[in-house]
Amino acid sequence: MRRRLILTTIVLVLVTNLATYSLATGTIPWTGIRWGTGQFNVGTLQDSARLRDVYQLLLTRYIEPVDGHDLIEGALKGMAEAVGDPYTFYMDPQAYEEWDITLVGEYVGVGMVVEQIGDYVTVVSPMRGSPAERAGLRPKDRIVAVDGKDVTRVPSEIVAALIRGEKGTQVTLTIARGPEEDEERFDVTLTRELIILESARSVMLYPSEGIGYLQITDFSRKTVEQFDAALADLRSRGLKALVLDLRNNGGGLLDVCTTLAGNFVGEGVILQRIGRDGNPNVVSGSGKEPLGVPLVVLVNEGSASASEILAGAIQDNGVGTLVGTVTFGKGLIMTPYELGGGSVLTVTTERWLTPNGEHITNKGITPDVVVELPEVGLDEEPLSWDDPDDPRDTQLRRALEILRDALAQGNEG
Repeated sequence: MRRRLILTTIVLVLVTNLATYSLATGTIPWTGIRWGTGQFNVGTLQDSARLRDVYQLLLTRYIEPVDGHDLIEGALKGMAEAVGDPYTFYMDPQAYEEWDITLVGEYVGVGMVVEQIGDYVTVVSPMRGSPAERAGLRPKDRIVAVDGKDVTRVPSEIVAALIRGEKGTQVTLTIARGPEEDEERFDVTLTRELIILESARSVMLYPSEGIGYLQITDFSRKTVEQFDAALADLRSRGLKALVLDLRNNGGGLLDVCTTLAGNFVGEGVILQRIGRDGNPNVVSGSGKEPLGVPLVVLVNEGSASASEILAGAIQDNGVGTLVGTVTFGKGLIMTPYELGGGSVLTVTTERWLTPNGEHITNKGITPDVVVELPEVGLDEEPLSWDDPDDPRDTQLRRALEILRDALAQGNEG
C-alpha cells in the first residue's frame, strides 16, 4: 500500500510539473510543438506547487484514509466554481449523464428545464403537459428543498438527480417564488412520469385560412428532424401564415438553433459571437429559402438561450413579429470539454449578440407586442398552448389577430 502511495505521488508530481511547464512556456516538452505563448507567471507556478502539497498532505496526514481520486475531483469542481460563473462547472461522469439526459429524447422525471442561478436551482421552463406544468410551476421559481432536504447551494445536476426517479413515484419540491426579500414558499408534490421530449410539433389551427401553429420546446439532437417534418406537414396542408411558439423553451444546442434559424432568415445574420479576444464572429443563415409567409413568434420569461437567439434573429431581420413577455435573458455560449473517463468541464466561452448588436443577459428580449397572460390557479387546467378558443391564452389570440391582418392586407394588395 505504501509503495502504491509513493508511486502515485511521484506520478502526480511529474504530471503536475510537466503540465505546469507546458502551460508556462506554451510548448509540449521534448516534441518541439508550440501551442501558445505561455500564460503562467512565477506566482502561478507557486500556486501549482501548493496544490501538489495539499494533495500530498491530505493523502498522508489526514486522520482517516483519503481517496486520491476524490481529492482530484474536488479540486476540479473547486477550480470551476472559483470562476464565479454559474454556467461554468465541472461534471463527473454521473453528473454529465444527468446533464446530458434531456438532449437524448426521454427520461423519467417531472418535466422541466432548470439552471443553477446563484445559490438556487431555478426553473427556466416547465415542459408542455408535464407534471411540473400541471402543478403550476413557473419560470424563475427557485427549488429550495427536495423531499424535505435543503438543496440551497447544491449543484443543479445533483438536484436534478434527486428529482428524477422511478416512474409512478412521488417527489415533493419546496418552491420559493418572487423576490427573495418578499418570497412566497410552498410545497408541491409531483408524480414522476416518462417524459418523452417532442422537440417540435405542429397543428393547422384554421385550415380554411391556412393558419398553422408550430411549437419548439427545446433544441436537442432530434429537433431538426422533427421540425422539418412538422413544417412539411403544415406546407402540405396549405400553410399561409404561421404562429411559432417558443414559450417555455429553455434552449439547447447552438448548432441546432442556427440550423433552424436559416428557415426563417435565409442568408440573414443569426447572431454575433464574441469570444475572449472581443472580436465579433458573425453567424449567418445557410441560404435556405425563407419561410415566405406572415410569421408571429410567441415568447415569454421561459424562453431562454437558444430560443432567444432564434427570436432575436427573426426580430432583427424583420421577418416576423414577436408577441408575449420579456424573455429570460441568457446571452452566453457554453462549450463542453471532455476531460477523459466521461468527465466534462463546461465553460462559458463566448457572449452572443443579436444581429443588431444587443447583449441580452439579465435583460432579455422585449417583444414587439407585449401581452401578459392571466394568472392560472393551481386548481385550474393548465394552458394547452395551442387552443385558440381558450380565452386565457391572450398571447396566442393576439398572434392570430396580427396574422389575419397580414393576410387581409396581402389579399388587398
